[in-house]
Amino acid sequence: MAKVDLTDHMIKKLVVEVRTDFPDARAQGLSLRVTPNGARTWAVRGTAADGSKQRITIGTYPDMSLRDARIRAADVMSAIRSASGNLNAAKRDAATARSGHPTLRELIGEYEAGPGAGKTIWTRTKRDMDSEARKRIRTVFSGLLDVRITEIPDDDFADAMLNYVPKSGAVKANGQISKARAYLMPVLDWAAGRGKFRVAGRRRRPTLDVADIRDTIDPATDDEEITGKRERVLLADELSAVLPFLIYPAPRSLRMKTHPELDVRPLALMFILLTGARLREVCAARWRHIDADAKTWFKPRVKSVQGGPRTQMLPVPDAVLRLLDAIPDHLGRDPDDLIFPSLAGTELDNWERITGAIMRESGTADWHRHDLRRTAATIMRAAGVELSTIDRIIGHRTNHRREESSRAIDAYLSDIDLSGIAEDPQRVALEKLAGIYERIIRNNVALAAH
Repeated sequence: MAKVDLTDHMIKKLVVEVRTDFPDARAQGLSLRVTPNGARTWAVRGTAADGSKQRITIGTYPDMSLRDARIRAADVMSAIRSASGNLNAAKRDAATARSGHPTLRELIGEYEAGPGAGKTIWTRTKRDMDSEARKRIRTVFSGLLDVRITEIPDDDFADAMLNYVPKSGAVKANGQISKARAYLMPVLDWAAGRGKFRVAGRRRRPTLDVADIRDTIDPATDDEEITGKRERVLLADELSAVLPFLIYPAPRSLRMKTHPELDVRPLALMFILLTGARLREVCAARWRHIDADAKTWFKPRVKSVQGGPRTQMLPVPDAVLRLLDAIPDHLGRDPDDLIFPSLAGTELDNWERITGAIMRESGTADWHRHDLRRTAATIMRAAGVELSTIDRIIGHRTNHRREESSRAIDAYLSDIDLSGIAEDPQRVALEKLAGIYERIIRNNVALAAH
């Protein structure tokens, strides 16, 4: 088949009646295999030094993105060309020869190089620091890392989670523990040949008799801050006290270890108030996701209660663009740079400490980062914004039955250019929200002047 300039849009639309390979026009040797049941698998074809033709599977779409597949293809092509034999056979032999009793640390390394390869959460950072998944697992289960995996019962995993004390000094870290548990789950499933790793070719060789972490309690299950059962919002006087601290550089009065000119956490919290976004979405936002001309923020991954993750294109008010302009160039403005980076250039963390300091200095208490998102939604509703518009802004599925409209409205919003015909209700709502914050800030200035 002729080479195709693959795009994400094209890949998502591909439908075939028989198994078909689509060679990529940009990455040498890379092809996408699509089957009638919708499976999409990346592979690299090349010729080894001994003349043998080889096809190496490197991942599945969308677990491995088009961009990551092209990057990975270059490394695999190099390995094929320098190989003196069949790489797939060598891979199988290496798997069989592996120790049947690896430590938890060694098993994590195996998974990271195997099923985890190409997945964002298992990819090392640009500064060659641990991947998000490895970092979380290592932090929560540190006492078990050098124990043989077959010798760790589910009770030991449970004890590690129940006894974990966050270094930040926070009272609890149920979200972090829950993430570590979730990241470790597929590692153990792969080792045991459970779930989606049950079939030959996907499971570890040889399989291991390891604990199932599903048999441990997930600390996030009963945490109302995580489950969304909280109803806490910041009232007007609390917002009035908190907003002056959500600036860049970070106020020195917060007494953070991070230098104020390198600390963008307060600004990230203001970004949540202005957009109603989830903390995770803000932490993962990159400069390429912002279109300043169109005044939009593209979210490549939005959590969904029903179905899998989705994308979202959110109109943003001028206040958001002004906030982004306040971030200096020395923190990184390349397209792939995080908008709100940590000192290491990774996603921001240690939120308990910064929010605790803001509560201390503002005289407020008992609010969480997610409460800022709920506050934004509540203010918009109080300002007369339709529930359907708020749903779209905060990334919830719209209840069309509730508003007596058709689901086709989402198609109109995404497929038809309504500029000059109708104002985008999301943009209008967010501009109104930003105006309310500005009014609170002006009132603060006026009171201070008197």
